[in-house]
Amino acid sequence: MIIMLSCIGSRILTSIFYIEDIDSLRFALSIYEYDLTRLQPHFPGYPIFVFFAKCLYTITGSMGISFSIIGGLSIFIIIFFLLKLNEISPLSIEGLFLTFIVFFNPLLWLMSNRYMPDLFGLGLAIAILYFFINYEKDNRFIYIAYFMSGILSGVRLSYLPLLIIPFFLLIKRHNQRIYLLLTFFVGCLVWLIPMIWITGMKNLWIEGYNHTVGHFMDYGGTAFTNNDWTSRLLGLVESIWADGLGGYWFQRSWQTSILSILLILLIIISVRVLIIEWNSQDVFKMIISCVLVYTIWILFSQNIIYKSRHILPVLIPFFILLTYGLKSFSKKYVSFFTCIIISFCILLFNISITLVGQHRNPTAIAQLKEKLIEKERFSTVISTPLINYYMKASGVNKRFINIKDQKEIDSLSNEEDINNVILIGNFKTMFEESFLVVPDSIFYHNPYVNRMWSKIETFIINNKDQVNK
Repeated sequence: MIIMLSCIGSRILTSIFYIEDIDSLRFALSIYEYDLTRLQPHFPGYPIFVFFAKCLYTITGSMGISFSIIGGLSIFIIIFFLLKLNEISPLSIEGLFLTFIVFFNPLLWLMSNRYMPDLFGLGLAIAILYFFINYEKDNRFIYIAYFMSGILSGVRLSYLPLLIIPFFLLIKRHNQRIYLLLTFFVGCLVWLIPMIWITGMKNLWIEGYNHTVGHFMDYGGTAFTNNDWTSRLLGLVESIWADGLGGYWFQRSWQTSILSILLILLIIISVRVLIIEWNSQDVFKMIISCVLVYTIWILFSQNIIYKSRHILPVLIPFFILLTYGLKSFSKKYVSFFTCIIISFCILLFNISITLVGQHRNPTAIAQLKEKLIEKERFSTVISTPLINYYMKASGVNKRFINIKDQKEIDSLSNEEDINNVILIGNFKTMFEESFLVVPDSIFYHNPYVNRMWSKIETFIINNKDQVNK
């Protein structure tokens, strides 16, 4: 109970009260009006998550607090089932350490305050893994696992590949496979029937088809649209090491370099213990297999270069692995190992708290939005469709031009006074031949708080002839 209240309370205290990116915007709008045809949110709709968020919003009246309560509860579920998976007492040294590194993990804390379902999905996925792996302890566990797998489809559909191995392995082994599949479909129907009722079967089919094709073949950042494998692999490593574990990366704080050294030492020590006990580590072997399948999935089908949140399930074996080292040094080299653990925890705490504090300040796009609302002289905005959508949905009342709409851009040349036009994004080379482009402002936030649009440049566009006069 203390851990649960601490998780929820700490997340409420660090709530954010602005829309930090386009994905968060879609979920925020879905709280007001759930409409897949208007991408509120985008397909597959995440109806279970939106339902809980909307219920909490009705009670609290605060969007930031509502999402943070779900985030805090998700952190507790993650800690609870990681402890149960490893059969660790929460009051043991290993239990306290595991609780600490999950509670103060930088990416998990940031995600627990974001208007997104990823962390809630991670909590459910870990719980499902527990029920799958321990199905022999209780006959009900296997049915709970399949039912919750269906529920997970309505929270975070892209996490299902994490469960593929135990899902089909138990279907193959169990003599009641038909009932297990029916249990899974019942879990799916819990959210699918209301979504069909709200959206309509025809609209749901159209949105599902368009978004699926669009995600994989157009805007989803998959290997089909971005097949630069060097960038994809580097993005995966950076997301896991820097975002997920708080490790050092280029231009990061010196504290992360010290944390990295301590983290590497802990991993080496833990791996040595793991190798010795490998034959008895059936649970860890299953988790590694599941995470490996999921990693292959996101390498091909997710935007791992700009959205580090996709690696959240990959952190599961790291959390478990780091506790193994405590067994090795429980009696031997106690003082030395205690210094490493205490130093690691202090640095992890400081890095996470720093990032969480920065997260409470508006992101670059949110800062720019406020500027556009305040600066009435800018009547026309030229930018990408996503940025234009964000601005319009956030209450910016301007004329918006799509950067790809060449016909409308060409029409600007015929206007007498265009010095009230602002260009968002470094697209100045597209305008320098016909217009005078003047640098205006640069908006920035720490990319390890949120990778999306961490640096945004703006320019003022003027008519050359008018300036010459």
